[in-house]
Amino acid sequence: MRQRWQRLTQHEDWNIGVVTAPIHTFLGTDAPPEVKWFPPNKRNLFRADPFAVVRDGVTHVFFEAFDYRINRGYIQHCTLGPDGTPGEVETVLDLPVHLSYPYLFRNGNRIYMLPETYQANEAALYTATDFPRGWEKTKTLIKDFPALDSTVFEFEGCWWLICTRYDDPDPFELHIWYADDLLGIWTPHSGNPVKRDVGSTRPAGTPFVHEGDLYRPAQDCSRAYGGAVVLNKVVKLTPTEFEEVPIARVEPDQKGPYRHGLHTLSSVGDFTLIDGAGRKCVPREMRRILTARAR
Repeated sequence: MRQRWQRLTQHEDWNIGVVTAPIHTFLGTDAPPEVKWFPPNKRNLFRADPFAVVRDGVTHVFFEAFDYRINRGYIQHCTLGPDGTPGEVETVLDLPVHLSYPYLFRNGNRIYMLPETYQANEAALYTATDFPRGWEKTKTLIKDFPALDSTVFEFEGCWWLICTRYDDPDPFELHIWYADDLLGIWTPHSGNPVKRDVGSTRPAGTPFVHEGDLYRPAQDCSRAYGGAVVLNKVVKLTPTEFEEVPIARVEPDQKGPYRHGLHTLSSVGDFTLIDGAGRKCVPREMRRILTARAR
C-alpha cells in the first residue's frame, strides 16, 4: 500500500546541474565536485538529459523538457554563464513524438543533434540551420528501430552509434552501428546486441578520451531507473568486437535536492553537465494514473 501511494503521489522531478570540472574528474576517487543546480521547475515540468556545445565563446545547453500536461517531452535551450548560471530558457525543437536526450556534437563547421525519437521508430540526425533555434532533419541513420539514448562519436577513424532499444523486454541490451562517414551508410555490429547488463549498458552522456583511453558513461538501473552513472573503459571496439569494463561509479548528489537519481553525464570544455531526480506531487499525473487504473 505504501509503494502504491508513493507511485501515485511522488512523481519524477529531474533537473539539471553544472559542475565546474572536466568530465574525467569523475574517474577519480576524491569527493564529488560541487553541483550548481538550475532553478526549480514549474509544477507540471521537469528537465533532464543536458548536452552542450560552445559557439563563439558562448556555452549553449540543450535538454529535454517533459511536460506532464501533454505527457511527452520536447527540446529546450539556454546559454550558460561563466559561473554556470543558466540564461533564459526557450523551446527549440518540438515534434508530434516524445523527444529527449538531445545528443549534440560537431563535425567540421556543422553542429548536429541526435535526439531520442523512439516513438518515430528511428534514430534521425538534425542539423543546425539557424543556431540555436533552427533545426532541420538531415538523415535517418537507423530505420525501423526504436532507439533509446542514441550516442554518436568518432573514434580511431570510424563513426560509431550506440543505443539501446525501446521494445526489448528490458532496454538494457547495447546495440552498435558504424560508418566510414557520418552521412554515409551505417552498418550494424556483427555481435548485436553486444552487451546485456542492467547496471552498465544504457548510454548516459558523452563518451570521452582521457590519457589515450576511451570511456563511456552508462546508466546503472540495477536499483532503480537512472539510479546512478557508471563510467566504462572501452577495451575493444571494432566492427566485430566490443569489450568494456566499469571503472568508476557516479552517485546522485546527496547534498542537494535531487538525490533520487542521476542518468546523464556530459562534457563541454571545463564544465560537466549532469541531471538529478527529485520527487514532487503533480496532480495532473495523479489523475492520469487513476484514470489508467480505472480502465
